[in-house]
Amino acid sequence: MAPFLGLAFMLSQFLRSAPAVIAPDLRSELDLSAAELSSLPAALFLGSALMQLPVGVLLDRFGPRRTIAGFLLISATGTLGISIAQTPFTLAIALFIAGCGIAPVYMGLIVMLSRWVPRDRLATASSIAVAVSGGGLLLSATPFAWASAAIGWRDALGLVGIGAAVVGVVVYFVARDRPPGATVNEPVPETLGQTIRGIGQILGDRRLYGLAAVAAIAVGSFLSTRALWTGPYLNDVFGLDLIGRGNVILALSFAWLVSALFYGPLDRLFDTRRGVVSAGAISMALVFVLLTVNNNSSVALVTGLFILLGLASAFTAPIFAHARSLFPDSHTGRAITAINLFIWGGVFMVQVVTGAIVNAFPADAAGRSPVEAYQAMFATLAVALIVAVLIYRRTEDVPPSEDVGR
Repeated sequence: MAPFLGLAFMLSQFLRSAPAVIAPDLRSELDLSAAELSSLPAALFLGSALMQLPVGVLLDRFGPRRTIAGFLLISATGTLGISIAQTPFTLAIALFIAGCGIAPVYMGLIVMLSRWVPRDRLATASSIAVAVSGGGLLLSATPFAWASAAIGWRDALGLVGIGAAVVGVVVYFVARDRPPGATVNEPVPETLGQTIRGIGQILGDRRLYGLAAVAAIAVGSFLSTRALWTGPYLNDVFGLDLIGRGNVILALSFAWLVSALFYGPLDRLFDTRRGVVSAGAISMALVFVLLTVNNNSSVALVTGLFILLGLASAFTAPIFAHARSLFPDSHTGRAITAINLFIWGGVFMVQVVTGAIVNAFPADAAGRSPVEAYQAMFATLAVALIVAVLIYRRTEDVPPSEDVGR
């Protein structure tokens, strides 16, 4: 079961991250401005954001296995659409459909893990799952660059779409929602209206907003950088080709994978979740500051900075563990759904805003943006992260040692 759920998560990470490698090619092939370029992958994240409420209902009513399997077929349709899209509009529609299709993967995995592992080990288990999904990040870097150079990015994504359909079928027949012999004692599944009202109740709890702020800005900053701007930045400022960009993005992705494993046990080691998340977000901000002030043309140096960014960034699991510790079991699903709404909405907004920032600086005749455009973008992300941490620090911390049996 676990390997195939891992493949589903890897697929979702691949689709979120692949645009970074081919972004300069998309820009030249479709004659896109920086703002238009940012709006394309933003469509994928918008699809994921808009599907969070329906997905929450479907996970309750049909379970993670059937929900994830069905949505992977939607994702396969969108991915195949990406591979044949000929205009910015049709490409955006296909990305939106693919985003809808991967919407339940992470939340469904969290729901499934919450049924299989104890509460105090959820962050560790989630981090392991996130690390496994990092294979999708790795595949979307140099391997995707190689495939794109060999057969073209369209054919490469067409193969990914076929693979998504196969994984969906396998998940349906192999995955199990609960451990063998587990006792099922759950309330009647909520309707969409009940879910919306429940989310409204959660939104009235001020503790949510600290979590939402740091989750939206941290994930939005990392994914916007990794999934969109790293490729154009390396192309425009350092002149790297497709394979060169893929190699740097591979290093960034591998660092993020290591980070996911590293962050998992830290909340139990230091007996704090808020402290772990705060340290991670501040570390991200410091790396963005270094990228802002960097005027060195060394590819090795900028690769090192991106590796540091990857090492700092994979603290999503402690955020969700913190959310689960703050709310009773009857509200956990709603809290996770609400945070997911903020995360994917945040990624969408960060991509749109960063696109506007880069677009504010005139490009050269070849469509390349100046280094000042990227420095302004990195500085904005650093400031946003610090503000998010200040908001988050007002949220109650529930140490793992006090969370056992709650």
